[in-house]
Amino acid sequence: MTTAGKNSTAPYEALVVDLGGVIVPHDNEVLYRLLASRCPARTSAEAIAAAARDPRYERGELPIRHLYERLRRESGYAGEFADFVADWCSHLGLDPAMLDYVERLAARRRTLIFSNTNREHWEHLVRMSGGRLGRLEAHLSYEIGDAKPSVSSFLLVARRAGIVPARCFFVDDKPENVAAARQAGFDGLVFTSQASLEEALTGR
Repeated sequence: MTTAGKNSTAPYEALVVDLGGVIVPHDNEVLYRLLASRCPARTSAEAIAAAARDPRYERGELPIRHLYERLRRESGYAGEFADFVADWCSHLGLDPAMLDYVERLAARRRTLIFSNTNREHWEHLVRMSGGRLGRLEAHLSYEIGDAKPSVSSFLLVARRAGIVPARCFFVDDKPENVAAARQAGFDGLVFTSQASLEEALTGR
């Protein structure tokens, strides 16, 4: 999918980039199956997924320790919290080429990360990147108290960052997030590959 919207030919003031599925490859189903395998109560991966997808974790309204305690209580997860955090982060990867590219963009133009995430995932990814992600300007759902695909989350990030949505370009692998960004006034691209992103940004 290519860019669409009223700003498709205008230079951008800032680039706003998602983490998961763009810089960070991940497979949530692998995570849910792993957590289910740690639970002697034979809790299904689907039940684990339903618990883990509670939006209050992404919005920072509940800590991840709450999920850990719930799985201990209801499903018999036997590990310590440190073991749970290791499992919780086990499905996350890092695309070095995309991180290199985003850093090159950030050296030329203001570049922000806007991600639905939680403290444990973010801190793990910063360590995995050797601190590189931590040097980028980041607006994280668990810190701001709102999450994609709400239009309000995009307007909140714009206010916090002091950017004008109509002069910004948003990139995310989920169409519903790009649609919400456009409702908030951003131009946007559904991410499919680094090559397609580079083509879309050529001349901007």
